[in-house]
Amino acid sequence: MQWVLGSKIALSMQRIYGLKGVAMETFTLDPRCWQIGRVFGLNPLLRRTDRIEALLMLFALGALLVAIPVAGVVGATVYGARDRLYTQEAHARHTVIAMVVDTNAALDQGSGTVLVQARWPVATGERTGSFEHTKPVNAGERIQIWVDTDGNLAVRPTPSSYAVSDAVAATMATLLIVSFAMAALVGAVRSRLDRAHDAAWEREIRCLQVDGGRTNRH
Repeated sequence: MQWVLGSKIALSMQRIYGLKGVAMETFTLDPRCWQIGRVFGLNPLLRRTDRIEALLMLFALGALLVAIPVAGVVGATVYGARDRLYTQEAHARHTVIAMVVDTNAALDQGSGTVLVQARWPVATGERTGSFEHTKPVNAGERIQIWVDTDGNLAVRPTPSSYAVSDAVAATMATLLIVSFAMAALVGAVRSRLDRAHDAAWEREIRCLQVDGGRTNRH
C-alpha cells in the first residue's frame, strides 16, 4: 500500500499561502522501499543480491537493538561485582600510625618519592617494613599508613564510587564491540555482493551484445 503525502501537502500549502505556479518537491512514503520490503517484496527488478543486502541490514539493525539491553546487563553485572570488591577492600583495610625509623635517598627526584623504613603496631606487637612515601619525612616522625587485617602493608582501598565508572566503561565497550563487529560484517558482505552484482551486470551486457538480449535473464 502506498501513501502519497507530498501532493496533498503541496496542495494545502498552495491553498493557504496562494503559492500558485510554484514548483514544490514531493515525497512518497512507500513501505515497499523499506528494507523489509526489499527482502520479501515481489518486485521483479530486485535481484538476489539486493535481497541479501537488505536482510543483512535488518540483521545488523536487530543486533544493535539487542546489544542495548545486553550492554545494560553487562554494566549492571560489572557494577555489582566491583561494588562488592571495593566494599570488601574498605572493610579489610584500615589506617594505623607508623613511626619512621629511617629514610633513604629519593627514588625519583622529580616526584620526591622516598623509601621509608617504619614501625607500626599490630595485634601481636609491632611490625617493621619498608615502603615508598610521596612526601619527604625524617626519622622519628609519625605518618599514617594502610594495613590489612593481618597488619601487612596494603594500598589505599579503591573508592566505591569507581564501580559506577567501571560499569559505564563496560557498557560502552560492549556497545562499541557489537557496533564494530556489525560494521565489519556489513562491509565485508556488501563488498562481496557488489562484486557479484558487477559480475552479473557484465554477463547481461555481454548477452545484449551477443544476441540482442534474448538470453538475458534476471
